[in-house]
Amino acid sequence: MDFLFRTINSYVHDHDERHLVILSNLTDFAHIFEVILKIDIESKKIVETKAKYYKTPYNICKKTVKLIDNIKGMEIKKGVIKDIANKLSGTEGCIHLFELVENAIKLASTIIIGKKANYFTKEFRSLPDEEKIKISKKYLKNTCYAYTHTKE
Repeated sequence: MDFLFRTINSYVHDHDERHLVILSNLTDFAHIFEVILKIDIESKKIVETKAKYYKTPYNICKKTVKLIDNIKGMEIKKGVIKDIANKLSGTEGCIHLFELVENAIKLASTIIIGKKANYFTKEFRSLPDEEKIKISKKYLKNTCYAYTHTKE
């Protein structure tokens, strides 16, 4: 068997004070494509979408690229990943398009929460772990060990 692989990468760019732009790309033995999402930080809504398929296993797969527009206007909130899966995958979609968007949404969510908690400031980073956890726990309670097994 040939060596098989899959790589998914996501990058975030502070487009301006109000928007994030997330670029996600997927490369494997049969696919090369990317997704770009522009997200309004305040409303947490996806305001622009773009997808490009450079390589697909079959030509028919390229028909699913237009589905990316179905997520425009969606708000990043609890349950959004399931809603996005319903719009992008399944019998009329592409599971890999969904995978890319899922990865981008999870990164965007992390960045939005980080901005609310001032995580990216020098001041925050200089705080002791206990204080950083206390601040972050407001947004991330019970999402991982650190935010579950520490005192308020």
